[in-house]
Amino acid sequence: MKVPPPISPNLITALRLPLAPLAVAFAVQETTWGYVAAAAVVVLLELTDLADGWMARRYGHVTDFGKLFDPFSDAFCRFTLFLGLFAIGVADLWMIMVIFYRDSSISFFRTVAAVRNVVLAARQSGKIKALVQGIGTVLIFLSLALGPALPAVPLLKDLPWWTMLIVTWVTAASFLDYFHANLPLLRAAWDAPPEGD
Repeated sequence: MKVPPPISPNLITALRLPLAPLAVAFAVQETTWGYVAAAAVVVLLELTDLADGWMARRYGHVTDFGKLFDPFSDAFCRFTLFLGLFAIGVADLWMIMVIFYRDSSISFFRTVAAVRNVVLAARQSGKIKALVQGIGTVLIFLSLALGPALPAVPLLKDLPWWTMLIVTWVTAASFLDYFHANLPLLRAAWDAPPEGD
């Protein structure tokens, strides 16, 4: 008999959604306490991202809804954080555009695949992208929090932008990998009539 998880993994995923806007609300104050609070929320955000997946697997509570909800929550939260970083001048507009275009494109690829009754497999580049984005956002917000306390460490001033640059390039590389891998699917769907016609 399966032991139910102490808390629903999908509930943990849902509770993550307001954390990203909260972190941004702290960060846009552009004060030391605001950056510290934002960094604490971002760390909590990433820990709960690990917790929901671990709990779902540990207790055999993986659901079809959860398989869709978790990546949606990841994209929602991280893009919210990136918008906040753009608002405070850490990220450039082109970086935000690259990340948005990548996520929108992969969603479109998944929709095309679903219409054609094909499961779009997760790719290693997507897992690497998620890992780099997760570590990158934590590193950026920790740098913002520690910067005012350690003015003698000039690296902390430039680290957020350079980290964001790495995140952006890894995200762009993931898009190219998905596009190349799914080009046959897209070509097949390009002129295909609706099923049943």
